[in-house]
Amino acid sequence: MSSSEIINIFRQQIDVEKKTLEKLVNLEEGAKETAVRLAFMDLRLDTWKHMKFLEGMIELLTTTPCDEWSAKVGRYAGRVKLERELEALIKDENQMISLLDKVLKKIDDPIAKLLVEHMRDEEGTHHDDLKKLVHLIKTSPLQSKKGEKGTDIVCDPE
Repeated sequence: MSSSEIINIFRQQIDVEKKTLEKLVNLEEGAKETAVRLAFMDLRLDTWKHMKFLEGMIELLTTTPCDEWSAKVGRYAGRVKLERELEALIKDENQMISLLDKVLKKIDDPIAKLLVEHMRDEEGTHHDDLKKLVHLIKTSPLQSKKGEKGTDIVCDPE
């Protein structure tokens, strides 16, 4: 499958996500019961995240490299910062998981329990997935798309 075919599929998915997002905003705003509103909010936030993620994937696949050393340094610095910040975020997420585990032992309401379990499960998978992602980012070339020269890389617009 070519890059343009992938991008077209991503664009179609973005259209679906946008329509879904509009529905979820209305459903969330119209929900009278807190549990229902929270369920719609969770779906809305995931849908928004997916839409933004797909927009980023299109940018990743369509960015055209240039040939400036400062761009390479900026990319490298960004990767180092990502790794360092991730370590701090993992500590925060571990604390969040610990707090959610404590509250799960005390919740009797089945709806509240399921919503909190869902949140806890997401926190639990975040840092494992992020560690894998950081490793891939660190070991991949400084660009996703080759320029005319192998050393070409994307420059920030001036």
